[in-house]
Amino acid sequence: MCCTKELTVSGVERFPGELDTLRADNVRLRRLLQLSEEQARAAASVQATLTGAPDSPVTMGSSSADKVRFFFELFRCRTDVYALRWENRRDGRSGWMPAIKGYWRKGMNRADAPYLPLTPEVIDAHLRGEAHIGLYPLSDDDTCWWVAADFDTEAAMLDALAYMKAARSCGIPAALEVSQSGRGAHVWIIFAHASRHRSPAASRQVCG
Repeated sequence: MCCTKELTVSGVERFPGELDTLRADNVRLRRLLQLSEEQARAAASVQATLTGAPDSPVTMGSSSADKVRFFFELFRCRTDVYALRWENRRDGRSGWMPAIKGYWRKGMNRADAPYLPLTPEVIDAHLRGEAHIGLYPLSDDDTCWWVAADFDTEAAMLDALAYMKAARSCGIPAALEVSQSGRGAHVWIIFAHASRHRSPAASRQVCG
């Protein structure tokens, strides 16, 4: 009983009114998106999600090898190359570049660059927070197993929720996450089978 009380004090009462604020924001966003009760309902437990599935393939107690294997199975992509994030602390710029052996030099021929392959060791370092990598989802045969929509404007969350609404109306499971900056959002869609690459216009037509 004592432990429960302590959890209540530390988990809820430290932020008085926050729950009411979140509920009010939820109502406001539902109204802006014109969501029905059915559309606003949380995804069913049988719906595919990135986390929280009843029979999750991996848990916090799973081995590193199992977690890496699950990552590879979920985010299938090119394995002959991957990207690394870079940051310039002097001017604040940041971006992504293909990982290579050594360093990129001005005038280097990209066709002959010694690209590094995506290996279990690289994924393991990424999951441990020791590396910040990016993946190339489009394979050589123009198919992919997942897509990620990136929303970065001031209305990022509203746009992302509208995207989620469109996906749900088409019966497509999607997962929403807040970006690292806290100001944007990403929506992930994982395919059960490899999907043929479509142009942006064709992709929009799929969900109307």
